[in-house]
Amino acid sequence: MRRQRFSREQIAEADQRDILGVARELNLKLEKRKNTYKVPGYGGLYITPMKNAFHCFSADMSRENNCGGGPIQLVMFIHQCTFIESVSYLLGIKGLDTYKREPVEEKEIEFSLPERSDSFRHIYAYLIKTRKIDRWVVDQFIKEKMLYENKYHSCVFVGYDYDGNPRHAAIRGTMTSKAFKGETRGSDKRFAFHRSGENKMLHVYESPIDMMSYLTLYPDAIKDHHVALCCLADTSLQEYVKHYDIQRIFLHLDNDEWGRNQTEKLKDFYGKSYDIWDESPFDGYKDFNEQLAGRKG
Repeated sequence: MRRQRFSREQIAEADQRDILGVARELNLKLEKRKNTYKVPGYGGLYITPMKNAFHCFSADMSRENNCGGGPIQLVMFIHQCTFIESVSYLLGIKGLDTYKREPVEEKEIEFSLPERSDSFRHIYAYLIKTRKIDRWVVDQFIKEKMLYENKYHSCVFVGYDYDGNPRHAAIRGTMTSKAFKGETRGSDKRFAFHRSGENKMLHVYESPIDMMSYLTLYPDAIKDHHVALCCLADTSLQEYVKHYDIQRIFLHLDNDEWGRNQTEKLKDFYGKSYDIWDESPFDGYKDFNEQLAGRKG
């Protein structure tokens, strides 16, 4: 029997289906969460209409190949079907088998900070010597209990809620041969790494190291507000502007396809309420740490 094949145009048509509409066709329960929808019973599955995409955090943690994507991947994930079967369904060529992935039981994960090391030696060496960040910047974040070294000698960047409780921890390995990046389980992205300022200007980055690099390049910005998204989603940015009187936002996302696309989306969304500036790294540099390293040589 000849295998069904699709043209690029047909695949694009399938993947441009409205993902919320597809989710409803699949009889998924949808719970509105600000700019996303949660699908209960699938271990942290969220749908983001603005991106026409989904992500399942439990699948990501278990290192499954399919933990996110567009409508095609969503159908594959829910029905455990093939790419061809998913595209066929989305184009209306044929239906799907009734088999579905068994929902997983969701358990509330209590957040706690990673165990601390007795010293800061490894993170000082990594951030100052390898990443070229000025010592005063590293000292400042350590002093404010926003940065420490864990027992595996990784950098832990702590995000607090607005009552002063730690709620998020981004982790960055200090071994250059093993560039580990992650976050502590139970972290709440609303409270990702941020630092309040003295005025009405806010700087937005993808990562804490980008923030520290920018402050090394532009020390006077220490008096402004700063937020590291610790991803590309604007969850922490949305939360931050609820608590501070912000008038101007500077976007410092990466100079790659994903960073540029998200910058345009954030400009469109926040430009309605704020004076918003696109201040990406100089041409030729992916991020502000590369720009810093290029300046210092």
